[in-house]
Amino acid sequence: MDRFYQVGSLAVPLVVWQLAAGVFGVVDPSLLPPPATIVGTTVSLLTQADFRADVLVTIERTLAASIAGSTLGTIVGLAMGWSPRVKAVLSPLAAAIFPLPMIALLPLVILLLGSTETALVVTAGLGTFFVVLWNAMDGASGIENVHVEVARDNGATSTYRLFREVLLPGSLPLVLVGLRLGLSTSLLIVVAVELVAGSSGLGSFLWVAWMTYDITDLYAGLVVSGVLGMLFTYGLAAIERRLVPWHAGNHRTVVL
Repeated sequence: MDRFYQVGSLAVPLVVWQLAAGVFGVVDPSLLPPPATIVGTTVSLLTQADFRADVLVTIERTLAASIAGSTLGTIVGLAMGWSPRVKAVLSPLAAAIFPLPMIALLPLVILLLGSTETALVVTAGLGTFFVVLWNAMDGASGIENVHVEVARDNGATSTYRLFREVLLPGSLPLVLVGLRLGLSTSLLIVVAVELVAGSSGLGSFLWVAWMTYDITDLYAGLVVSGVLGMLFTYGLAAIERRLVPWHAGNHRTVVL
C-alpha cells in the first residue's frame, strides 16, 4: 500500500501537469513544458556525449565530496559523542560554522586553495561534514553507560574493543542516516557551486540553459539532478536496511 501511495504521489501531479500544459493549454508550454516533452528532451540529451560527461563530472564531484566529508565527519562526530572534553572543545566551533551557507565560503576556499575544482569539492565536502558530524555525535552520545559497563565486565577493557563492540554498533544507525543525508547534501552543494563557478557539470549545464532561455533543457537538467538525488537516497537507504534492519523505518535524524 505504501508503494501505491509513493507511485501515486508522483503520477497524479505529472498527469495533471501533462493535461494542463499539453492538452488543455491552461499553462504556457514555453514556461512549463509538458512532462512528455521534458522526458523526450532528457532522453535525447542522454544520447549526447557532452551531456553525459556533465552528468559524470557531477557524480564524481559529489562522491568525492561525500566520501571526504563523511569520513572526517564520522570520526570527529564519534569522538565528540564519546568524549565530553572533545565535545566541549569542538562543539562551539562547529555550531558557529554550520549555519553558514557553504556556497558563500566558495570564494574564500578558492583563495586558500588556488584551484576552483578542488575548492568545489572541498566546499561540498564541508556541507557533508557537518551533516554527518551531528548525526554521528548524537549516535555516540546516545549510548547508555550500562552498555559500556557490561562490555567492560565481559573483557572489553581496551579502547579498540569498546569502539568495535559498543561505540560503532551503537552509533551505526544514526551514522548511516547521516551518510545518506550527507550524500544528498553533497549533490545539492555541488550543483549549486557549478551554477556559479563551474565550467562543467549539471550546474553549468543548467546555467547555460537559463542564459540561452532553453527552458526544456533547463527542466531536463533538473530532472536528471532529481533522479540522481533519488538514486543516491534510495541506494543508501537500501544499504542501511541491510546493515541495521532493526532501525529501518524508525529514524531519529538530527539534521534534515
